[in-house]
Amino acid sequence: MEDLRLLFLITKLLNKNKPILHHGWRVAKLAYAIGGKMKYCEAGLEHIRFAAIVHDIGKTQLPPGVINKPGALDENERVLIRRHAELGYRLLKFVKSDLIVAEVALQHHERLDGSGYPFGLKAKDINPVSRIIAVADVVDTMVSPQVYRPALSIKKALKEIKQNSGLLYDPEVVAATLAVI
Repeated sequence: MEDLRLLFLITKLLNKNKPILHHGWRVAKLAYAIGGKMKYCEAGLEHIRFAAIVHDIGKTQLPPGVINKPGALDENERVLIRRHAELGYRLLKFVKSDLIVAEVALQHHERLDGSGYPFGLKAKDINPVSRIIAVADVVDTMVSPQVYRPALSIKKALKEIKQNSGLLYDPEVVAATLAVI
């Protein structure tokens, strides 16, 4: 019964912003394929899928004017946008979501070299599922139209992850991504 209440709440929140929901579905599809290539078991793949769907749920707690702003964000807006990771974590912890799912919401913008946010975690300090979601998130964000720019080509997205393999993105995840696309 608790799982149904959690699913209802998450669905209600994500339905407030269809682009966040659709982005989550696309990230989930790619992340599931990446996890499969990396030989995750079925239970692990289901964690990946669910975590990917809700990784940006914290954005539902931000003002729509900032989330949907067509132009460049000012410094205050950038700080606010970066809070979505922590807001998502808190929300998922509040509804007693699985720890891995909540950690992914918190860590999906962390990068191997420590340049990510919200904590500047490095390499092995980043949850392995978060590393998968991070790459799937970057690829989908680049190839999907955004309010602030048109969609980029898959070629540019793959170039981004290849160039930053081992620096920003987990090399094993990048290799699996290149193999499934």
